[in-house]
Amino acid sequence: MTSPEVSVAPAGVVSMESALRVIRSLFAWAGFIAVYLFLYTPLVTIGIFAFNDSTVQALPWSGFTLQWFGAIGQNGLLFSALTFGLSVSLLVVAVASVVGTYFAVVVNSATGAAPRVLLAAVIIPAIVPGMVLGLSLAITFRLVGVPPGLWSIVIGHLAFTVPVVTLVVLTRLRRLDPSLTQASMDLGANGWRTFWHVTFPQLRTAILAAALLTLTLSFDEVVITFFLAGTQQTLPLFIWSQTRFGFTPEINAIVTIIGAVSIVLIVIATRVIEREVDPFAGTGRKRRSRRGR
Repeated sequence: MTSPEVSVAPAGVVSMESALRVIRSLFAWAGFIAVYLFLYTPLVTIGIFAFNDSTVQALPWSGFTLQWFGAIGQNGLLFSALTFGLSVSLLVVAVASVVGTYFAVVVNSATGAAPRVLLAAVIIPAIVPGMVLGLSLAITFRLVGVPPGLWSIVIGHLAFTVPVVTLVVLTRLRRLDPSLTQASMDLGANGWRTFWHVTFPQLRTAILAAALLTLTLSFDEVVITFFLAGTQQTLPLFIWSQTRFGFTPEINAIVTIIGAVSIVLIVIATRVIEREVDPFAGTGRKRRSRRGR
């Protein structure tokens, strides 16, 4: 009985395939690095000049200083825009978290074609371009007599932040075990008690993640705010108006703070959302290692 023949690829072919894999990997990493450099180089550049001991925004670097961060509180217009923008964002977060969660519960409990229709109605304002949404809201507010200012900005921001909260919370709702809700109802609890004691505790992290995203989106919004602000300016509008005269060191400092805080909030929100989608995310390695033991 003869043994089966085993075909062996020539050494040159194997080395060529290995070389191609290495080249593809290098190109993939090069593209990955290029994209991140393109995205974050401007922020890093502004951050560098925020610590520069000179009012001239040019190289060479004059030295390290923190005086521009201290000067933020001494710039009355900048500090006023910062506090007004934070007031708007916090109001938007509070209202959007409640309304978005309510919409998510309504969509999740609907049957038939209703969920798709309701979800589309909620999401459409977030899809509309900001210029169109801001201009249409400004015209509508003028017709009904709503003055430009705090509440008009809050309503405008709610138009695109409520859909964000709805989608994040709805994603979590659809992963909950419906038998828990049914068991609560069978034991005599009404809808409100069931939501508050059974459903809401399982939604808290999703609502937190949505609130962090809402805070970032609302605080950074420019286009819609421009049409609804009137004489009051949020920080992004103030920075935008100051760009006509060039970037001052104080602007560099506040932009650096906002950029860093925004990145941290987005990273935290993303991690929380990942945990909601996969509760065991990041623990698979530990489970596998325990099984291996």
